[in-house]
Amino acid sequence: MSELFRNHAFSSIVKKYKGLPIYETYEFDFYRCLAFSNDFYGKTVSVLHSGNLRENKPENRYSKLFLGQKTSYWSDHPETAVAEVKKHGSGNNLLTFWAYDDATSTFPTIEPREPLIIIDGRKLGFRTIIDKIENDIELSDQEKEIQNNVLGTKPDCMAYESYAIKGGVNFLFFEKGFQKLAIREVNLYLSDSIDKKSCIACAITCDYSPFIKSYGEYFMPNAEIGYDEHYIESNEYKLRSQVLAEYRRCRETIK
Repeated sequence: MSELFRNHAFSSIVKKYKGLPIYETYEFDFYRCLAFSNDFYGKTVSVLHSGNLRENKPENRYSKLFLGQKTSYWSDHPETAVAEVKKHGSGNNLLTFWAYDDATSTFPTIEPREPLIIIDGRKLGFRTIIDKIENDIELSDQEKEIQNNVLGTKPDCMAYESYAIKGGVNFLFFEKGFQKLAIREVNLYLSDSIDKKSCIACAITCDYSPFIKSYGEYFMPNAEIGYDEHYIESNEYKLRSQVLAEYRRCRETIK
């Protein structure tokens, strides 16, 4: 386990910036849990994952945090992710995403290959800012300055403490950072009647070897899995396949 975060590989090199607590590093796992809705049936992993990035609009919970920005909220562990969704009144039917920073993985499918730039909001007291925003309390001038400084650094994501579970850490991803994520697994758990589980794996083995076609799979009733044959015609599939093939060719050339 890393000294920075428990979802961070302990052997990863960390570059620290001057000024704000900013780290440039790699090899992370991230988790996001949602209350499952029947509307999710028939939507591919690609579509479901894209839906995790949303624009902060006035009706959203964090609209005043970074208004107009597209953001996505992730956690450091499945337990943290579940605790977060339960805190907001979720039932027991859950959809959990397991993602990782693709660009620094063994077999990348995304370009350009860049490490993550993370602001450690725990050292800035950002949890207090989030609490105030959730409770519609006016921020102080100093807190507004912190908020502006975070945006000014153009990070990929920001870490902050979870109040839903002791010791848990959440990560607020901005659009730039979200585009660096790839999916390891998507897990469905249904418990309204008889417990049913289902998993779609998009990367396998300890090296996270990608199986890109799995982004075209989707969940059906009774936790069964279907496949959209048109996914392999999508630009996403073609681009990921191209990057992966080129990287494998480079590896073979080096050998």
